[in-house]
Amino acid sequence: MRQPRPLATLLAGGTLAVFLACACAPPVPHLSNRSNARVTSPSPSGARSTPLPSLAPPSGSSQGSGFDATHAAAVLAPAVGLVIVNLAGGHVAEGSGFVIEVNGGQSYLATNNHVIDKAQKVQVLMPDGRHFVAALQGTDPLEDVAVLKVPDTLPRSEFADSTQLKPGQPVVAIGSALGGQGFGSVTVGVISALHRTLTNVGTSGQASESLPDVLQTDAPINPGNSGGPLADGAGRVVGMNTAGDQNANSVGFAIPSRVVQRIAGNLIAGRTPGHPYAGVSYLPVEDALVNQDVKGYGVVVSCVVPGSPAEQGGVRAHDVIENLDGRPLNNGITFAGVLQLHNPGDSVAMSLVRGGQNVDLHVTLGERPATPANCSG
Repeated sequence: MRQPRPLATLLAGGTLAVFLACACAPPVPHLSNRSNARVTSPSPSGARSTPLPSLAPPSGSSQGSGFDATHAAAVLAPAVGLVIVNLAGGHVAEGSGFVIEVNGGQSYLATNNHVIDKAQKVQVLMPDGRHFVAALQGTDPLEDVAVLKVPDTLPRSEFADSTQLKPGQPVVAIGSALGGQGFGSVTVGVISALHRTLTNVGTSGQASESLPDVLQTDAPINPGNSGGPLADGAGRVVGMNTAGDQNANSVGFAIPSRVVQRIAGNLIAGRTPGHPYAGVSYLPVEDALVNQDVKGYGVVVSCVVPGSPAEQGGVRAHDVIENLDGRPLNNGITFAGVLQLHNPGDSVAMSLVRGGQNVDLHVTLGERPATPANCSG
């Protein structure tokens, strides 16, 4: 029987014990005799971005009217593959991936970076029986996204716009739960919440990965589901399944499709993805209200990183940012969620309250550092 990898701990507001949803197994025979060369596309040092095309809003009402999980699975499942990762010592990890682009006889699959991390060889098995040794097109550990390339034309998935999702909207999670034992598994749930923040804490207790804007769903996400799609009723991808709570069957997390599409598009183009960064720490207004610090909505800046884009733009500790880039920070719209729609170098408008006075600023976003900088109040 396949055993899950050791569980990781992730923090989402309160502390949640969550597993990165990939599975491990004993050594298995290779699926293909094709070349196992690991190919990585060149990545220029400058961070650039691929513009996102207009996307249709996700299908399926919050009441579930007209939602058909069978239809969604039938549409999307042919584009979802089992990702088999050969590791050192003969160990094998398994996850999922889905085809996001087909070009020139090559197909590109998105998956989680943690699925293929430390891989010596990566193989992809598709539902129609085709199997390949995959080349690694590129990875983004900060956003936990990787892209694989295989030398054939495969069925392709379609994206929906994750910024249009609403809590309560029905979704399906498709992947390889428990590895090969659950190949093509489908689970059903709803979008429970938007704009969660997850921090992966390793066995050393050090934060090793931060995902600042993820979806929460009650669709079961099991070991082996990592890298698979979370989809709407039309079978369009709204997110990438990433983690599940080890203590509850109704808490799972997925990277929004807009983030996956932006990062993967840059990796396919051979570019280094950008990671928008302002350089502030903040609390939701409702947390500050407990101490009677503020009134209204938005986020309260607890500290500003010295030399950061926020400091250079004039943001100060105790400011209340009510509006970012023309979007009020209420009704589930968060600071991190708005930032994820931008790229380093973009100038964003901030409307804030300081000492009871309205202040308007513009902040030019920077590149998020791999190691978080210390913040000062």
